[in-house]
Amino acid sequence: MIIFKPSSRCWLVVLLLIVPSVNLAADFIPLAEINRGMKGYGLTVFEGVRIDTFAVEVIGVQKKSRVDGSLIIIELSGHGLEQTSIAQGMSGSPIYIDGRFAGALAFGWSGALRPIAGVTPARDILGLPVNPEGNAISVGMSGQAGDIGRKGSQNMHSLLQGHSTNSHLAGAVLDGFPEGIGDFQNTSFGAGSWPSPEHLVLDLLQAATLDRGLEMPTADHWFFNPVGGVSAAGNLAPEGPSALVPGAACAVPLVTGDAMLGVTGTVTWTQGDDVLIMGHPFMQRGPVNLPLATAEILTVFPSREMSFKMGSVGNIVGSVHHDQRAGLAGKLGPAPQMVPVTVEVNLTEAGTGQEARPRKYQFQVVDDPLLTPSLVFWTLYNSILAEGDDASSQNVSYELTSYWEGSHALAETPLVIRGMATGPGGAMALAGDWMAPFSLLLDNPFQKLELKSVQAKIELSRPQATARITGLDSPRNLVAGTGPLKVQIEISPRRGEKLMVEVELPLPANLQPGPYRLVVASASEFFALETQRAAGRFRVTSLDGALEILRLDRASDELVVALMAPGKGLMLADQEMSHLPGSVSGLLKQGNMQIKSTMADFVARHSHNMPFALSGHAVRKLRVMPASTPIREERRP
Repeated sequence: MIIFKPSSRCWLVVLLLIVPSVNLAADFIPLAEINRGMKGYGLTVFEGVRIDTFAVEVIGVQKKSRVDGSLIIIELSGHGLEQTSIAQGMSGSPIYIDGRFAGALAFGWSGALRPIAGVTPARDILGLPVNPEGNAISVGMSGQAGDIGRKGSQNMHSLLQGHSTNSHLAGAVLDGFPEGIGDFQNTSFGAGSWPSPEHLVLDLLQAATLDRGLEMPTADHWFFNPVGGVSAAGNLAPEGPSALVPGAACAVPLVTGDAMLGVTGTVTWTQGDDVLIMGHPFMQRGPVNLPLATAEILTVFPSREMSFKMGSVGNIVGSVHHDQRAGLAGKLGPAPQMVPVTVEVNLTEAGTGQEARPRKYQFQVVDDPLLTPSLVFWTLYNSILAEGDDASSQNVSYELTSYWEGSHALAETPLVIRGMATGPGGAMALAGDWMAPFSLLLDNPFQKLELKSVQAKIELSRPQATARITGLDSPRNLVAGTGPLKVQIEISPRRGEKLMVEVELPLPANLQPGPYRLVVASASEFFALETQRAAGRFRVTSLDGALEILRLDRASDELVVALMAPGKGLMLADQEMSHLPGSVSGLLKQGNMQIKSTMADFVARHSHNMPFALSGHAVRKLRVMPASTPIREERRP
């Protein structure tokens, strides 16, 4: 079993709102009256939906064990707890001492030889807010105006880190151009900087929650494990809100539909429509908007490290509106809207004579700027595993279409991301490609966006098909105005004979004489080149600038032929200004030292889809000569 330690990273700052709390006049026992040796009982579900009691004996009060707070330390007995010790999923179990509510069981310790637990005191539990107003937060909106450029740049660089790049391409393209070489800095963005998917949600939980205790996550139950017990799909009884009473099993579903993923715990307190659960934070996010559901417990899985309840998420009966140190607060009634995700997977195996087997899966994931990107990836990756595997020698091609509200540009044209990965672990390597666009837009500091739905088409093709660009042939001298440029590209597949691909590159009518570079590479390589070709290209200062970059083609199966000229354009913030008159460029550069010239400019570009994931590149120098002017015939008398 793997035990993860809390992360020291800080993901967000939450502004706590002053809202009404549960009635403190409830009959609870104050900490001052709790002494060693006092006995009581707790409520929880060990199997099914039946609420059982377990015995409690007070060990003492651990005073000031955290800032502005103390914990009650107790020892449990009954229902085999002497053998299993405290189990994940018991979080929130209400504890009663001397017939009065004492708090919620919340913490335990892995490897414990006795069932000793920490209890969040009743006053802390009953102090949780019950007003759901203010729960619609956006992580990105917390940034100040001065942070916009820096924040956008950081997110864009994170997007680039999900792409494998050939660090030699920039040098091959730019070296020898007469302008701007002194400004060039070679920046290499390597693959592997994104966390592996089984840790994606886990890392977020650990970063946000310092009081681990009982809910120390493990990595051997789920694809990734959020805090709490293990949850899966199931049909439950009883149904409806009446099932959520103190001691009942409850859940916070994160994914529903053709697969269920969620965290389970125990109801601590109810009063009318108000429900308090868990006794400790989920991610300590403050105001949130997550579903609240019933749950069924299959059994308690005993473990030498940390036992846990195996359970099933049931019916959604309300919402969780606050996630704080003392627990989660929610209301019975309407459930929050979730984001629909449709995944279509096609598997094609060459040589079998069988056609592709299209399968569709439907999911809903929570609408949350921190969790949604990871959960969308979870649905895509697990749909691939349902149809095949991620260990085969195969190509994984995808088209990911997302629909948004809040931006006129996105409302008119959905965001479409295409790409390909190859080989064993190829789908896992797509974590960054699939998550980064959602993270960037949901966390953008410019304006609030709402993700309405996601549609994914994934093609699995076997065997693996890769090829390398190994050659390029074209004229070395070209006369301006002579029409399209004929290019021959040599492609060397991983298996089989070399191929020659012929492309006609249309050229602009006003092509100026001078030195150029003819460059052939995959769209993925060109995408990675952008941050080096044009300084500040990814330092976005507007939502439109971010969308422009997100819409750039970066598929490795897209063959791109481009004619590039020495850089004469200017970068104004994140916008590339090309074809400016020399006088205008000079004035702009004199007035703002931050304005940089581009290292190279695209003159013409042509894309050609290939049945391979491409690597490598080819570059050829050529010169455009001025068109010759015919001699006018002299007029004779």
